[in-house]
Amino acid sequence: MFRDGIRLHQDVTKGVCTREEYAQQGEALTLRLDALLNRAPLKSKANERLRLGILKQSVLDRLWRFLKDPDIPPTNNAAERSLRTVVMARKVSQCSKNAVGAQTYMRIKSTVETARLRGQDSVAVLTGLMR
Repeated sequence: MFRDGIRLHQDVTKGVCTREEYAQQGEALTLRLDALLNRAPLKSKANERLRLGILKQSVLDRLWRFLKDPDIPPTNNAAERSLRTVVMARKVSQCSKNAVGAQTYMRIKSTVETARLRGQDSVAVLTGLMR
């Protein structure tokens, strides 16, 4: 079902379907999931724990939020990709050998990436912070 949601999100992003069609199909997916989650308890304890955990996230409206608003990405891949360079650089430079080095690197990298995403000059932003 999640793959169906991802495909649906890709379709609306590419313009293959309208926002109205997206909302209708998203509602249908949500109803299918609700039917699966609100069934009788499962036999396996592990599966039942998983079902209850997913049900809890669904009740809190955290599970299919991207189906209600196509501007919300269905995955956190962008965040994961932006963190990957930070983790690799920290490992290579060994600045995570102590807490001060790791925190300093994290603050600088976060500031530089935020400036880049906002279209600002990262050097100007960093020097502005030092004043």
